[in-house]
Amino acid sequence: MRYFSLLFIFITTTLMAHNQKLTPLSHYKLRNNVKYNDIWGYTDSKDREYALLGVRNGTSIIQVLDDGSLKPISFISSNESVWKDIKTYKHYAYVVNESGGGMQILDLSELPKQVTIAATYTQFQTSHNIYIDEERSLLFAEGSHSQPVRLLSLADPLRPEQLTNFGVECHDIFARNGKVYVSEGGHGTIGIYDYNDPRNVKLLKRHQIKNAGYVHNAWPTDDGKYLMTTEENTGKTMKMFDIRDLDNIVLEDEVLAPGRLAHNTHIKGNYAYVSHYGSGLRIYDIGDPKNIREAAFWQKGEKAQAGFVSNWGAFPFFKSGKIIISDIETGLYVFNFAPSRESL
Repeated sequence: MRYFSLLFIFITTTLMAHNQKLTPLSHYKLRNNVKYNDIWGYTDSKDREYALLGVRNGTSIIQVLDDGSLKPISFISSNESVWKDIKTYKHYAYVVNESGGGMQILDLSELPKQVTIAATYTQFQTSHNIYIDEERSLLFAEGSHSQPVRLLSLADPLRPEQLTNFGVECHDIFARNGKVYVSEGGHGTIGIYDYNDPRNVKLLKRHQIKNAGYVHNAWPTDDGKYLMTTEENTGKTMKMFDIRDLDNIVLEDEVLAPGRLAHNTHIKGNYAYVSHYGSGLRIYDIGDPKNIREAAFWQKGEKAQAGFVSNWGAFPFFKSGKIIISDIETGLYVFNFAPSRESL
C-alpha cells in the first residue's frame, strides 16, 4: 500500500512539475488606451538587461532590474502601426513597422540614461518582420512581392546596404550558420536557403506543409536538427519537423494550447517559448521532439481567450533566465522559469 502511495505522489508531482503556472515578477503599461505588439531584449556591456517593447505609436525601452522590477528609460515615437518588429545588433536596435517611415536605427550606447534615434534607413518604407545574423553582420527584412526577402549588410550599422533579395513570399525569417528559414505565408511552405554567399542566396529546400494554414514563423533547435513551425489560423497546430535530411523532412509531433491560435515560437535549449495569443505564454519541453509536453504557462484569467488578443511576443534569451513578453492590451510582463528537469 505504501508503494502505491509513493508512486501516486511521484506521478502527481511529475505532472505538476511539467505544468507550472507562472506568476509575473512585474508588469508595465505605458498608459491607458494604448496597444502593444512585438518585443525583443537587449543586454548592455555591463550585463544590464532591457526590454524593447513595441507600442503602436513607438518603442518603449525599459530596464529589467535584477529582481525583475522595471524602470522605464525612453520612448521613441514612430508611425502608428498595428505591426512592429525589433531586433538588435551591437549597440543598436533596428525597428520596422507596416505603415511607413522606413527602418529606425536606435542608439542604445547611452543606456541606462537614454536612447536616441541614430539614423533612419529609407530604401524601404515598411517591413513586417526582420532578423539579424549578428555574427555575419547581416539583416533580413520581409519585403514586397517583388522582393520577398531583402538581405542587407550591416558592415556599417548606420548605413545598411542591400546586397540582394530572394524568395517567393515571406512572413517571418530566422537565420543562423549560413541557413535561413523563411515562413512563406500563404504558400503554405517553409523555404530553407543557403546564404553563405550573401549576394547569391540559393534555395536548398521548399517544404510544403500538409493542409497548411498561413505559415507564420519557424525556429530551429539549437543543434539545427529540428524545426518548429506555427500557422496563424485557429486550430492549426504547432509542428516539429526532423530536418536532418532535407530530402526527407519528417513531422515528429504537433501541439496546440487551449486557445487554439499560436503566434510565434522561440527555442532556447530544450524548451520552446511560444506567444500563444489568448492562451498567453506557453513553454514546451521539446527535449524529446517526438513527445512535446507543456512545461509551464501564464495566461490572463482562468480560461484561454479566442482570437488575436493578449500575448503577442516573447523573449527568453536573457542570460539571467528572465523571460519578457508583450501583451496586446496590457503591456510588458516579466517571468522566471525554473525547468523541472536538467535538460537545458
